[in-house]
Amino acid sequence: MKRLIIFLSTLLLLLFITSCQNHLAVFDPLHTSEAIPSDTPDGTSPQVVSPSSVPTHTPGPDSTQAPVLTATPTPAPTPIPTPTPVPVVPPVPSTESPDTPVTLPAISQDDALSIIPIEYQILKLFKSDKAIRYIGYKEQNPDFDYEKVFLYVNMGLDLPFYTNINTIKETNRIDVLVNKYNKLPDDFTPQLEQLPASICSPGMGNQYLRKEAKEAFEKMHYDAKKLGLNITAYGTYRSIALQHSIWAGKVNSGRTIADVDRLNSRGGHSEHHTGLAVDVIKNNSTVEKSDEFKWYKENAHLYGFIIRYPKGKEKITGYSYEPWHLRYLGVDIATEIYNSGLTFEEYYALMIVD
Repeated sequence: MKRLIIFLSTLLLLLFITSCQNHLAVFDPLHTSEAIPSDTPDGTSPQVVSPSSVPTHTPGPDSTQAPVLTATPTPAPTPIPTPTPVPVVPPVPSTESPDTPVTLPAISQDDALSIIPIEYQILKLFKSDKAIRYIGYKEQNPDFDYEKVFLYVNMGLDLPFYTNINTIKETNRIDVLVNKYNKLPDDFTPQLEQLPASICSPGMGNQYLRKEAKEAFEKMHYDAKKLGLNITAYGTYRSIALQHSIWAGKVNSGRTIADVDRLNSRGGHSEHHTGLAVDVIKNNSTVEKSDEFKWYKENAHLYGFIIRYPKGKEKITGYSYEPWHLRYLGVDIATEIYNSGLTFEEYYALMIVD
């Protein structure tokens, strides 16, 4: 009997232990497959989708099967719209250069100086810090004498356009040189005066020039008027932002950068920013057939203007011939340039730059 009691007690104890183990399994701490995290890296609560709500097949775009609907996350707040900036094409070095870009010879400064004849090193044009570039450009252009090599390298023509760019410091000089190697600061704005509507081309809106250029243009206009000629201002001051927008628009229209660069300045590199440039009558080649052109071609310098981008000088100026584009430089400089046949780039390197 005693053994029977012990057996039954043991059996009851085993049944009790088994029952407790089954209840403890319900609270297994490792069973976390459906746990909900408190947040996610982006700070939003995740959307929990039960396995039964996930479709086993994703219908294609042409399928007529109704998709299985699941809860969707709360959409993020709509951002406050900001003004759309003017489309801008980042400045890209032009593939068009004055000549094939020079490859600098693998020589030292001292070696370069030893090659250049001493009699040339005493010339005003000679800059010792450019000696290696002089040698490279001379090797590429053996028919050029050293004076021409010095001049062209000093102008930057041994390098592709829009490289080695200098930001102009003396921005308000009448003889400021603005071109593909020299740009105005991004915040530059000149002091301007409005031209009378009567001396502007119809339909072109208000026109502005610096005081000196405005007065000279008015005098030229009225003197030509006495001869039955009508030299009007077609385009004058243009802001840097507007010029950049124009250039970018030309590129975005599908034209190559090299093609656009032959006809349009990049922002900061246009003479129109200075208030010293004026396109007259109309900015296309028909101007060349007018009596007005025949007159101002021979007389503009007497009022302080030059034809800034002359025919046959495209490799120096970087622009196609523009018979309509006049630049004010004052009577003395304009007359010297007219009589010499030089471009402003050449005159500047020879007579103005230190």
